[in-house]
Amino acid sequence: MLDNTQIERIEPTTFNSAKVRQPMYAARKKIFPKRASGSFRQFKWLVMAITLGIYYLTPWLRWDRGPFAPDQAVLLDVANRRFYFFFIEIWPQEFYYVAGLLVMAGVGLFLITSTVGRAWCGYTCPQTVWVDLFLVVERAIEGDRNARIKLDTGPWTTRKLVLRASKHVIWLVIAAATGGAWIFYFADAPTLLGELFTGTAAPVAYITVAVLTATTYTFGGLMREQVCTYMCPWPRIQAAMLDESSLTYGPRNSTMSPAFWSWPASVFS
Repeated sequence: MLDNTQIERIEPTTFNSAKVRQPMYAARKKIFPKRASGSFRQFKWLVMAITLGIYYLTPWLRWDRGPFAPDQAVLLDVANRRFYFFFIEIWPQEFYYVAGLLVMAGVGLFLITSTVGRAWCGYTCPQTVWVDLFLVVERAIEGDRNARIKLDTGPWTTRKLVLRASKHVIWLVIAAATGGAWIFYFADAPTLLGELFTGTAAPVAYITVAVLTATTYTFGGLMREQVCTYMCPWPRIQAAMLDESSLTYGPRNSTMSPAFWSWPASVFS
């Protein structure tokens, strides 16, 4: 039998106790990104234009399906339980097609992340795309980085008030257009647009537009990187998909010289 002298005793330690507790959330330090240039930035502008164009314009595309069928190219008809995608019509019992596409999209996202790193976060994530769009408005009104810092730290003048008000009004217009574009996927877009302005649309349409307007304005204009830091689960997931053969982005050395994209040497060995 073992006596007490042969038993190792470990006293429990309280982590993050009241005496040494660290805050879970850091105070936000406002970031003033400078306008970037180069081939990767040009490619990002192209991706941004394509993704925003697809989102805003797709509900307005027409597709002739003959009589007694909607002519909207992409339509999720919840009332009649139909999903129309150009020449494809999916019924509820055929939803496994959609499930299969979602699985393929997920696998594709995992594959892209493991090979080229944070391509999703940097180019096609909705948060990234809309923050970029909001920054375009901010730069157009307030100027580039140095001008925005000077304006932000300066006193409130008539000019500053006009610039800030103009920026936020345009942000709200973009946010409202974003919410409106979403509901157009669930009903005939021209008809629903007229009903929205005449006050005859269903209450759920106004509620949806209001919620999406508020969230788009808050996430894209006010929170920005905070959404990625505290709300998005993808950074935690993608960390498990990267290895020594993944394409990464970072400084060339510890002296923080200009950053670059490169394939690790192990890829070619």
